[in-house]
Amino acid sequence: MKTTKRLTFLFIMLVTAWSSPLMAQYSGDSWKKVQGAGSGTVSFAYVETPGFVYKDASGKLTGICVDIMNDFVQYVNETKGVKLTGKFVGNGSSFTGMYNQVKSSRDGVFGLGNITITDGRKREIRFSPPFITNFAILITQKSVPTLNSLEEISTKFQGLTAYTAKGTLNDKRIQDLKSKYYPEMKIAYAPSSPATLDKVLSDPNAFSYLDLAFYLDAVQRKQPLKRHPIGDQASEQFGFVMPMNSDWQPLMEEFFNANGGYTNSVEYKKILTRHLGDTGVKLLQTAN
Repeated sequence: MKTTKRLTFLFIMLVTAWSSPLMAQYSGDSWKKVQGAGSGTVSFAYVETPGFVYKDASGKLTGICVDIMNDFVQYVNETKGVKLTGKFVGNGSSFTGMYNQVKSSRDGVFGLGNITITDGRKREIRFSPPFITNFAILITQKSVPTLNSLEEISTKFQGLTAYTAKGTLNDKRIQDLKSKYYPEMKIAYAPSSPATLDKVLSDPNAFSYLDLAFYLDAVQRKQPLKRHPIGDQASEQFGFVMPMNSDWQPLMEEFFNANGGYTNSVEYKKILTRHLGDTGVKLLQTAN
């Protein structure tokens, strides 16, 4: 009897484990299906990120990623003679949630946000060509003396605590500072980039690395932050993501390569200025 109950329990657990990812999947049409039918719909999952995917005053989603994907849909319709439409799915509250949903979905599903292209992620999800280079900025409150070299960090940042989100590239940057310049550095963890920013704003003895979009948003809101330019880093690139079974990747590559390259176009540069402002665009130019 006990054996029967145990087998029944295991069967239920297996069915639940098998069905849960399916329940969580987003749906979108494959490019093959759109070609055959002449029309179709793709889904855009997203994580809200200042400048990249955010709600305007009317509550409508906008941002760099949104505008680029709108241009992609327009490109497909104009060059392939189909009627493709896009719809947003999910609530945008979690990077991990968005990423895992896209990873477990099928066909015409795209992930939008500050998604860093890494070799590890390439083994589990497909990427578009990069659409921007991220810029990480070393920040403190304004009362902290400005660093003129990273070698000064152990003296000018003495007694300060570094805040970061565990496992992120900014966490790695903090760890690098600790190992190279400030072995006694205290590190504390926050659950996300916005939470990291909140820690720095609330604690005069805090510092962190912050991605460009979050920094610009804080500056726009006139938050009392100081940037230490000597610590600026530009390395990783952001891209859009698709499930491994997606057949949309070649078309995205075609879109980014067309007409001399999308990121060289006037429209792309207008999008950056619209959502990052002149200050953000100038910072990006120093990264290239």
